[in-house]
Amino acid sequence: MAPQTSHVPKRENLTAHRIRHRGFVFGATGYVGSAVVRLLAEDADMEAVVAHIRPESTSLELARIRFESLKIGGDGAAVSVDTTPLEASAFAATLKRLAPTHLFLCHGTTAKRASAEGIDDPYETIDLGLTALLCEAAAQQDIPPRVIYLSSVGASAKARGAYLRARGKAEDLVRSSGLPFTICQAPLLNGPDRPGYRRGETWARRLLDPTLRLLGGIGLSKTRDRYLSMDANEAAEGLVRTGFHYMTIGRTVKSDELRREGVYERERWVPASRRDTDRF
Repeated sequence: MAPQTSHVPKRENLTAHRIRHRGFVFGATGYVGSAVVRLLAEDADMEAVVAHIRPESTSLELARIRFESLKIGGDGAAVSVDTTPLEASAFAATLKRLAPTHLFLCHGTTAKRASAEGIDDPYETIDLGLTALLCEAAAQQDIPPRVIYLSSVGASAKARGAYLRARGKAEDLVRSSGLPFTICQAPLLNGPDRPGYRRGETWARRLLDPTLRLLGGIGLSKTRDRYLSMDANEAAEGLVRTGFHYMTIGRTVKSDELRREGVYERERWVPASRRDTDRF
């Protein structure tokens, strides 16, 4: 009787069986989006990383130089820059050509910037409108990408504030799109590394964070972890980690789960090798 052979590949052939992913980052020049591009480029499991920049962006050339200097996995191909115009049909064609497995939506704007660009209703136009555009384009693909949407704590279609209301509508749109998705509700995103001084956000971080840390010290760690501010690196790390995890497909991930030492570590979730490619 012939000896049985193992189906497990030999050690030297393991790399041929690795799952390779292709990431597309919309809002790549933003505070969190640029950090997501960098983290994806550092991931050896990535086959391609594409950073989208608006063709009319004033920072296009500088961003192109910065992104294209990043090598995937440290020594692989360079990060690609895409300048597809903000039209659903154009994006559908781009996604068909690039075939991303994961679509990170990290876009957003401020009232001040929108006013300078002549946008009357920035949150409905940018936060909601562009989310709808990308989901429409993604839904036209033969194998739709998984959508990882950066939202905010407190987002709700019934929220009083225009920003949280638009974010809540965008979340509802992502959920009803029929696409595999993960919605990440981040807290206040700010830090000393954030370009441009934002008085309200800076003072909120300086005043609220010490109070939240005190609350954590007296046992209210869930409240602390839900509302304590994040910088771009921590938020991006949470988006990438949850965006590739098969147990977060079809879920809204709260800010405490996005943190480096959140429920993933506490509950001992399965390792990164259990990724989501075979799930859809």
